[in-house]
Parts: sequence; structure tokens; C-alpha cells
Amino acid sequence: MSTTSHAFDRRSGLSLVLCVGISASACGTSGTSPGAGGVGNAAGATAVAATGGAAAGTGDAGRPAASAGTAGVMTSGSGGSAAGAGKAGAGSAGAAAGGGGANGGTSALSGAGGVTAGSAGSSGASSGSLCTTSAWPTADPAVRGAFETVTETNVGPAAGMGADGGAPVAFTLFRPKDLGQGGLCHPVITWGNGTGSSPGLYKVLLDHLASHGFVVIASDSPNVADGDPQPMVAGVTWVLEQNDDPTSVLYGRIDATHVGATGHSQGGFATTTAGGDSQVTTIAPLCGASNQRNLHGPAWLFCGGGDTTVPCSTVQRAYDSIENQPVMLADYLAADHVNWVTFRGTTPGPVEVATTAWMRVHLMGDSALRAWFYGPDCKLCTDTAWQVSQKMMDE
Repeated sequence: MSTTSHAFDRRSGLSLVLCVGISASACGTSGTSPGAGGVGNAAGATAVAATGGAAAGTGDAGRPAASAGTAGVMTSGSGGSAAGAGKAGAGSAGAAAGGGGANGGTSALSGAGGVTAGSAGSSGASSGSLCTTSAWPTADPAVRGAFETVTETNVGPAAGMGADGGAPVAFTLFRPKDLGQGGLCHPVITWGNGTGSSPGLYKVLLDHLASHGFVVIASDSPNVADGDPQPMVAGVTWVLEQNDDPTSVLYGRIDATHVGATGHSQGGFATTTAGGDSQVTTIAPLCGASNQRNLHGPAWLFCGGGDTTVPCSTVQRAYDSIENQPVMLADYLAADHVNWVTFRGTTPGPVEVATTAWMRVHLMGDSALRAWFYGPDCKLCTDTAWQVSQKMMDE
């Protein structure tokens, strides 16, 4: 295991706008094995192996099957039944590769630290054959994405806890308006609010993520750390169920193998808890994180250098607890607990841009943005606005 720290001078900037309380959440204890990459071996198949060890499986067209590894999934496209094999990878997010039924070739999508394999060919189709799982074209995370977005309120199941300990509440969905645009399957991000907050407070970030092609499911609960299952996990489960429901607008449009979790304050603590769920492949908790030793992919832990509500020392302990996945602790020196959030206007700030970049790297295979986070000379590592520590992020 390698550890790298980068320290720079502080610089002043934003002012305090709002203080959101916190509530610590439970943490997982069991470890996970290193990541795996997947290789598709037959026409019409897509093999995917995320973290959790090597995987192998067979499946009929459009139907998943998995064995030998908790996160190994093999889905076949329209070309019929096929077999896939898991292959050990030097990282944690793994890789995906698939063949187009008509062309018989393979193409690869790699996650952070994973391996790719495959010869030239078209991308394998996801379950339902309405989209393909492949690397997305690179994009500037600071600029609004290519998708027009819609926001849907009061969707999904009632989960978690309402205001003042009230009845469970539903979700808000931020998504691309045209889910068929570009033909690629859309990764999922589950969001957790700070204590007493709602998704509307974070609309600039969540809508920005949707404009880049993510389907963002955000609990309306003001206490996202409460509930069994917690609402952040219940939201993911619902989106994946919608992907299999022919009556849903999400039907056949979701990349079920790439799911991220992020949230603020209490939502940050809940994010690390959600990271223990096998559906979640990367996390980015903001201004709050608890110990979690059961992650299934890389982690980006953010804290504000001026945060006295959840100081960086608290997030540092969570960083220290992660030993089996690539992890970065990113301290934006001018930030306090909330002044990094864009409350007015439509332009995301530096922390929201970095969160978008992280999700694009690990959920969309945007390899051009890996240099923001990986290696000792990464973009954040050499930016004097940030103080960065890294583990297992040398490449």
C-alpha cells in the first residue's frame, strides 16, 4: 500500500452561508478483495466485474447471471447467450468489455485502477438492449453537460424518516430529459442531504450531474442516516428496479454496474455507510465521513479547511480506516462546512466540479480526467487551493 500527502498554503475565499448539523452513521467492518476486470469472450456478450474478486458467469440474452465474486455480473446483448470470465485487476473499480452481436468484436470500459481487454468491435448491449455500456466521451466537468435535464418530485418508495421523525418520504429524481440521447447507459448517483435539508438546496450540483448524463436519485429525507435500509440505498434499489420495468421511463437505460454515492454533512456520513452496499461502486462523501472498511470501489473524501462543524480531523479518521481501495482525502483550504455549495446562480463551484470529475472518471470511464486525482502530480495535488492525501492512487 502506498500513501502520498501533499500540503500547500491556505488561501482565503468564501464566506459562511449556512450551517447544517450532522449525525454519525454506522460503519461496516468486513473487508473486500482487490478489484477485477472483465473480458467478454463471445459475440453479443458483455462481461462486467467490479470489486469483490474475480467473477464468471453465463446468461441468456438480456438476462444477468453471476458467480464466484459478489460483484461479478455478466449480461448478454441481442446476440444470444454467451459466457464471460473475470480476470484479476490491479485496482478496485474493475473493467467491462462486451461484443456487439452482429459484429462479434469486443470493446472495453475500464474503471479506476482496473484492466481492460478486447479487440475492436461494437459495445455490448445492456439488459433490455436499449442502450450500450461503454466509455463516455470526455467532457469538461466545469461546464454544463450535453443533456437537457428534468427534475421529478415525489418519486420512488417512501423510505427513511420525514421531518421531526415523521413518516418516511419519497425521492427527487434529477435526470437527462432524453435518456436515449447518445445511446449509452446512464450511471446512477444516490444523494444524501445535510441534516434538515432537502435536495433543492443542492440543485446546482445535482442538476449539473444530470446534465452530464447521470441519473441522480435524491432522498427527500432531512435525516438520511436513519432508516433500514437507509434511503440512499433504497433509492439505488428503486432505480435498478425501474431499469427492469417496461412501464418506467428508466427502462433499459441504466448502467446498473456503475453506481456512485455522494452527500453532504449527515449525508456524507450516510454516503460512507451506503458505500458498504454491493450496488455502490464509488463514493464521494462531502464534509462528513465515518469509518468504512467494506467499500466496493474508490473513495474521494472531501473536507473544508475552515470547517468547524465537521473538521478535517474527523474525515481524516475515515480516510485512515480505508485500506483496501484507492482513496483520496481532499481538503479545500478555503471552504467551511457549507460555503462551497452554490446557493445562487447556476455555475458550480470548485468542489462541485471536482465531485463531477470524480464521478465521470469512476462511473463513465472518462480516462482524460484521471489525472485530476491519480498519481503524485495529479491536478488537485498540484493546485495550491487543495491539500491532498492519497493511498493506492499512484497510477
